[in-house]
Amino acid sequence: MKKTFITTLLALASCLFLKADAMLVVDYLGPTSVTPMGVERHLIINSDDGGEYDIAVRPLEDALMRNDGLVRIPLEYVYINNTHEDIFMRYDEYSTIFKGLTTGFGSRNMVAKVRDFGVVPAGIYNLSFEIQAVDTRTREVAMSSSFNLQFIVPVEQRLGFHSQKPIINVGVNDAFATNKKIVAETNPQVYVTSNTDWVLLLRNDFSGEQPGDYYVRTVAASANVTERLQDRVRVEEGKEIIIARGKAPANNEYISVEYSVEGKDGDILTPGNFSNHMRYILRQDRGR
Repeated sequence: MKKTFITTLLALASCLFLKADAMLVVDYLGPTSVTPMGVERHLIINSDDGGEYDIAVRPLEDALMRNDGLVRIPLEYVYINNTHEDIFMRYDEYSTIFKGLTTGFGSRNMVAKVRDFGVVPAGIYNLSFEIQAVDTRTREVAMSSSFNLQFIVPVEQRLGFHSQKPIINVGVNDAFATNKKIVAETNPQVYVTSNTDWVLLLRNDFSGEQPGDYYVRTVAASANVTERLQDRVRVEEGKEIIIARGKAPANNEYISVEYSVEGKDGDILTPGNFSNHMRYILRQDRGR
């Protein structure tokens, strides 16, 4: 809320007067929202003189840039929607977003959006515009203002799953064999969507009796998964195991997980029906 308030003040303070009795105002209407198609931010535009104008915008930069300079979104993915259509932006060129707009009788809504870019990495993005109003009667520029369009993209992370729960069947011969390892019949796949660098962990929260020691490893992953657990690691109660890492943006990156069980310390496997409570945890990767 604090960041939104500050950028609103900047927007109001940036208005330039071409007529002493008129002012063109652009303001934010709520925070940045993340959608499956991209990111959006609602805006309002108004003037105080009740005139009729054609409203046009001119981007003063050729890309929407994240504050750290590491992410650049070209203008071909940036639009302003006038509630009827998406208006394409061109660097240092005017694009008309409203024709014959009567001002002074309530604000008009707009939606600034990033579309078709894919997952937008979390962070703060800025793009400077010039906005001008041309009098529909005289065709003269009546008002002009500068505006800093800002998207504050929050961290968005989601997990998805495919395949059945892993089932480990212990037969009669298996139960009496020492050092026996039995692998689950199915390998569940975990899907990661994240707009920030991510780490996927596994945690066993079950403290009851088990047939033996559980082990986990990953057997496959999509190409954009930068690191995965390839060696078998014993799953201990209450301890977290990192099973995969990746960079932003991640869009349904998959990791295939293999579970197995073997007798504890060389003992035979305990017969019976057992279940466990393995929990996947997706977090922002802040480095080692």
